[in-house]
Amino acid sequence: MRIKDNYLKLNIRNKRTIVTSDVHGRPDLLEQLLKKVDFSHEDILIINGDIIDKGPDSIQMITYVERLMAQGNVYMTLGNCDKIFDELEEAFLYDYMEYRYTIVHEMLKQLGKTRDDYSSQGELAKELRTKFEHLHNVVKDLPLMIETEDYIFVHAGVDEDYMETTERDALNMPFFYNQPHQLEKTVVVGHFPACNFVEQGVYQHNIKIHPNHNTIAIDGGNQVKTSGQLNGLIIEADGTLHTTFVDDYEQCMVIQSFDPGLQMPHSFTYPDYNITAFEGDEYFTYCECGEHDGCMVKTEFIDFEAQRLKDDYTDYFHTVEAGAFVSVIQRYTGYVQIKKNGIVGFVPEEVLE
Repeated sequence: MRIKDNYLKLNIRNKRTIVTSDVHGRPDLLEQLLKKVDFSHEDILIINGDIIDKGPDSIQMITYVERLMAQGNVYMTLGNCDKIFDELEEAFLYDYMEYRYTIVHEMLKQLGKTRDDYSSQGELAKELRTKFEHLHNVVKDLPLMIETEDYIFVHAGVDEDYMETTERDALNMPFFYNQPHQLEKTVVVGHFPACNFVEQGVYQHNIKIHPNHNTIAIDGGNQVKTSGQLNGLIIEADGTLHTTFVDDYEQCMVIQSFDPGLQMPHSFTYPDYNITAFEGDEYFTYCECGEHDGCMVKTEFIDFEAQRLKDDYTDYFHTVEAGAFVSVIQRYTGYVQIKKNGIVGFVPEEVLE
């Protein structure tokens, strides 16, 4: 299938339009986002794919989106994770289920069964498609693209002849944001977390609007990145753009101001995790990472045997003011990883309550 075989044309000029993507089984975060932007029946909502898998409540997520779409002002494109009902007999499924929480886990839990209760993967697929057909019906015919007067909304990316883009490419282009295109319309994509496109060494989950290409990346890494968030792009009725996000991390008050001074931060994201680790201590270890200058890495982030980072990493330190509140991502020996305005960094543990 190609985009030309399954797409939707939509007029959004003179209407406020909210765009999000990669909700990944978190209906509570989507509801929180819609409340934050004061979404109403006068607005349009576009969900740019991937409401299923990774998060804890994919079944409720589908039910919630079904209710939203019944309002007549909510639209959704297909995402790669939304195709899982069509992939129940694929060889990769069971391996995928070993490291990702999926809607298959949820459906089996509702049935009171495990994979071992089925004589074959085909038998499992047949029962799940039968018992949960109503869920599959919500996502199976979603368009690959929504095209408006000024925008193309597609989960992952398009070819230059965008109508000829295959379903596989539309759902699985990871680096589209960095690829120049000649399309006159702005292409809005999810799929690949925006934090993977590091700018000026800063690791942040906010929506990225490319300065040279007509491309916007809106995936906030929700349920995929340790410090991820659910992003919202707001296209006002007059065409101006705003961005926002929601998450559910612990909020902690700053009790002592901290200013790290001048920095030249480094950030490392998937899949660039290879390092050479040298001497260090319980706090930081000096590492060389590919073409980057050497930098100090929080020791807990290093797999010394494999000479790899365990996760995305940034050596950025936040400036914080006493009395402010920040999101706590993780507490480590002597330091706390926090998020402030969507940007991830560290502060010494003593500056937080």
